[in-house]
Order: sequence, then C-alpha cells, then structure tokens
Amino acid sequence: MNNSGKNDPLPVKSRENAAQMARDMAESLAGQYSLKVDDSTVNKEFRDCFGKDHEHATDGRFDLTYSIRAKIPGNEHGKAIRAMRKKLEDSHYKISGYREDNSDALMDAKGGRDDLFVSVESYMPATELVFSISTPCFLPPGVKQQQVSAPAPNATPTVPVLAAEATAPEIRFPANPFG
Repeated sequence: MNNSGKNDPLPVKSRENAAQMARDMAESLAGQYSLKVDDSTVNKEFRDCFGKDHEHATDGRFDLTYSIRAKIPGNEHGKAIRAMRKKLEDSHYKISGYREDNSDALMDAKGGRDDLFVSVESYMPATELVFSISTPCFLPPGVKQQQVSAPAPNATPTVPVLAAEATAPEIRFPANPFG
C-alpha cells in the first residue's frame, strides 16, 4: 500500500538505467518528427534526493536531470512539438506549459509510467530543440532503503533572554518615532 509517505518504497534503478530511460524518452519524442538527438550535446547531472521537508538519507538515492539537443529546420518547431505533445498525452502525461510557433516552441509535461518531468523547447540558434528530462528519486539496486525520521515538532531552538538584554533599547532621537 502506498500512502505517499516519506518512507514509502522508492523505485529501484541504477544510474546507468536512469540515464538510458531519459535518453530513450528524448529519442522517442525526437522520433515523432524524425529528428535525431546529438550525442555531443548530452548533459546529465545526478543529485542526492531530498524529501519535501529536506529530509536526507545516506542510502545512495538519487535523481537525474538529463538534457540533449536535436537539429531541426528553423521554421518547423511548432509542427514538431505538436507531434511530441500528442505522444506525451497518449502516454498519460499532463501538459503544464505549452507554446508553439514556427521557430519558437516550448512544452512542459509530467507523468507517464515513470513519473518523469519532460521539457522540450527551442534552443538558440533556432535550429535546435533541447529535450530535458528529470527523474523521480531512485534507490540503487541491492541497497536497503533507509527509513527517514520526521523532524522533531517545533524544532526551532529557543534562546533564553538574559535580564540585561530584556531592557528597552536606548532611544537616540526622542522626537523621531523610529528612534
């Protein structure tokens, strides 16, 4: 049973498999308009996962931001992104941002089977599209998931006030209401 708690089981995936999943998504979207992604433009960044209340575990969990570009004729951005949108919607992604023009396009979507965040947008020069994919948090294979404890209620430390500090501050300009 998954109740979306901080200690619910994380999906298991290696860094290599996560990068391949992101690449496959980019290639699939590019293929909707017969575009080819350019390997020389890959940028991938793995980060430690943090919980919504900044909880941190030391079990190796990670997320990935992956980007890659593809060449496209400068006046076909709108047509290309329209085809990609259809593919994402058919794969149960929710489109959260969308703009289409012949030479300038943008689309943001989240969801699908792997709960990815996908962004496709025109890149300068206007002859490229950049595909950015962000993954959810994954646990590496063979690692026992660490259970993260909740922060203590009212974890803000209290500082005692010394009697000398409790006196009213000196007012330098009595006629000025701001002191």
